[in-house]
Amino acid sequence: MLTLDSAYNFARFLSGDAEAAEHIVQAAFLRTDGDAGRSGRTRLLKGVRNCYRTWLTTRRRRDRQSDVVAHERLPDAVAGTVLRTDDRADKITVVDVTALRCAIETLPRRLREILVLREIDALSYREIAEVTSLPTGEVMSRLACARRRLAGSTGF
Repeated sequence: MLTLDSAYNFARFLSGDAEAAEHIVQAAFLRTDGDAGRSGRTRLLKGVRNCYRTWLTTRRRRDRQSDVVAHERLPDAVAGTVLRTDDRADKITVVDVTALRCAIETLPRRLREILVLREIDALSYREIAEVTSLPTGEVMSRLACARRRLAGSTGF
């Protein structure tokens, strides 16, 4: 259950759309045959990332055809729920959750996905590298950049 929660949170932060996140997780789950365990979690998150990229490509193509670009922001209640998966979230006030959510949303996707995988899903650098197909050094570099930008924009 925790693995599916992590997958949904990751898909939600990437897509910014609750309905799309559900479809992305379902597709990823089917692709990984519902594998459980720590390595299964990594495989599922990698599948979520790949399904998200497919969803994004399809969405961009559709938006280009209709000249409509829409991106829904995460509601405060969802951001608070996602952040509560981390023990440190007990210390964050509602105002801070809103500021943090907005700051995370403004990060470029390549930084946002690394930050979510590390800070919310608590994956190791090696696991993040496996999910994103990046070298471990690049994961560390992107995470440091995301943390700097987040600290600069929120004062956390």
